[in-house]
Amino acid sequence: MKKKKSFALLLLSIMLVVLSACGNSNSNAGASSGAGATASASPSASGSGDSSPAAPAGGKIRLGLVGGGMTPLVAQIGINDGSYEKAGIEIDEKDFTAGSDMVQALVGGSLDVVLGSYEHVLRQIQNGLGVKAYAEIFNGVGYSLVVKKDAPYQSLADVKGKTLAVTKVGSLSDTGLREGLKEAGLDPEKDVKLINGGSGATMLAAIESGQAAGGMVSEPTLSQMVATGNYRVLYDPPFEFAGIVIMAKTDWVAKNQDLMKQFLQVTTEVNARAQQDPDAAAATVQKLFDKVPADVLKKAVATQLTKVPEGLKVTEGGADYVQKTQLDQGILKKEIPFADAVDSSLLP
Repeated sequence: MKKKKSFALLLLSIMLVVLSACGNSNSNAGASSGAGATASASPSASGSGDSSPAAPAGGKIRLGLVGGGMTPLVAQIGINDGSYEKAGIEIDEKDFTAGSDMVQALVGGSLDVVLGSYEHVLRQIQNGLGVKAYAEIFNGVGYSLVVKKDAPYQSLADVKGKTLAVTKVGSLSDTGLREGLKEAGLDPEKDVKLINGGSGATMLAAIESGQAAGGMVSEPTLSQMVATGNYRVLYDPPFEFAGIVIMAKTDWVAKNQDLMKQFLQVTTEVNARAQQDPDAAAATVQKLFDKVPADVLKKAVATQLTKVPEGLKVTEGGADYVQKTQLDQGILKKEIPFADAVDSSLLP
């Protein structure tokens, strides 16, 4: 009875976390557009510029990100502590439940800049579209495989024949798990069954009910589940992976180069401050994850910040690993040179 009550409380808490993350105090529900958009935030900008060290370009950026987690942490901090607003940049935030829907909105013209996996850059280039990565704010998969604490599995090799949940088949969590399974000597297509588990409360329910033996979970839900003592991490992808890059269409950047440079400058400064004071960064995003205990959130934020590459530069190792997964899965037909997909010239 006690365990059921504990699960119910955790389930309610995570549902509130997801709702809070997708509908934070900066939300502007009327600004949402594009398939999969669930919320939008639009901090008021003065537009008059100030004494910020960033170049005084100013302007509005329609920014897309996948809501509910904190892989785009650096940008989340900048939005919620007013850094972009102080620099004269109005962020029209649009949250999505899947990266593929978000990138479609970018391609369709309803977004200017997107925070998503490097694999989307490669896929759009293959499709003949001018999309590049201009910076990286998370070098890793950002999802770990969580199982019940008393589950018999000690490694990925032990889940042969089991059902595992990813947020969405074909997503970043799916790619990360498939790579781990292959390294463990398992065939992701034959040795396990992969299902869509969503995120937050729906993923938790899939694991708790036994529908899935384990599920791929991101922060802060990951730290929150482990903190209950009822769950543990079975697999945390250890490899470099360009998980969250700042991408945009090259024609938009050509027309808004000063604005993009300023956005990257402010994002770099936000990261520098967060690295120096992770607790202050956690206090800032507590607004987004207000149902997560402060001590759990501090741990989650500190973990996330270790994955931000120095200078926000896209790492070639992480980019190469992403490309390898896309080639192995047959999604990419041929290699795309790093220089054709990445432009670091606008970074400070």
